[in-house]
Amino acid sequence: MNKSKAVPVYKLLVEYLKKGFSVLDTNIQQEIINFIRTQQNQNGGFNDRAGNPELYYSLFGLWLNLAAEQMDSLSKLKEFILKVETKGQGPVEQMALILIKAELLPKAKKRSVFSLLKMLNQQGKNISLSYRFFLFALLVDAVGKSKAYYYLLARIYLLFYYPKPDFPCSLVAAFAYARRMLGLSMQKSKKLLMNYYVQSGGFRAFDNTSNSDMLSTAVALFVLKETGIDLRLIRPTTLEFVQNNYFEGAFLSGDGDRTKDLEYTFYGLLALGSLIN
Repeated sequence: MNKSKAVPVYKLLVEYLKKGFSVLDTNIQQEIINFIRTQQNQNGGFNDRAGNPELYYSLFGLWLNLAAEQMDSLSKLKEFILKVETKGQGPVEQMALILIKAELLPKAKKRSVFSLLKMLNQQGKNISLSYRFFLFALLVDAVGKSKAYYYLLARIYLLFYYPKPDFPCSLVAAFAYARRMLGLSMQKSKKLLMNYYVQSGGFRAFDNTSNSDMLSTAVALFVLKETGIDLRLIRPTTLEFVQNNYFEGAFLSGDGDRTKDLEYTFYGLLALGSLIN
């Protein structure tokens, strides 16, 4: 998605994770490292909530280990990735695999934007369109080739399109970031994104819900930070929301679910990194 030669967005996300990780005291850092280690399967992949190695969760495992600089875990993950067959994987799993290889196997060949679009439109399991859009944007930015035509079409499309108020916060944030990267006006997008802010702290998934969640909070903060919004007014309550959802080495979803996993730990650290001056 990045039309320049700047750092790929996924690397920028990792830098924000590092910032979030760096502000924690050493005991909390070690708790997080220990939790990440418990989530790595013996075969090197990272487990989903059912305890099975899965490519989608392995992507979050990769980013978290990069942030915490756990090189041994990355070596094990690389061994796992080298054995994974692309055939038979759903679109989200395929996209996650390509993003993992972009970091661990940087000499892997680039993909045409058309082939990535074809992958995006495949019928896959259990991951919403907003997640697919997010992964697709990261893919084009990181490994896409001949992107000029894609950027032209994206720019024309975004000139005339704004997300509807009933869109999820994460998708609104993705569209806002796309406009930033393509040099388009962001005033309406930033205003729409701020509509998801909850006075008690954090951001909610939909305009008609009342409670914050960690996913929406993290992606909204990241985009607002990157687009130059002053976060000082919302920092105290939002920081409290994030802190209240830390539990024994992991960040929780924020919606009452007490299950610990890598995905929401990623969002928690991303939110923290975005709140740092």
